[in-house]
Amino acid sequence: MNQQALMNLGIACGILYGVYKFAKDDRIKAMALGAAGVVIAKQTPVLKNYI
Repeated sequence: MNQQALMNLGIACGILYGVYKFAKDDRIKAMALGAAGVVIAKQTPVLKNYI
């Protein structure tokens, strides 16, 4: 993983964390956690081929 990919991953996770932290509706929090899971799974070599 190069520096640009790491920065993009950090920005995406930061935005999703902000949504999770400041959202009042539990459905929005669940969406943020699900999206963060997909973002992280796309970077994991074992799971990248299956998602």
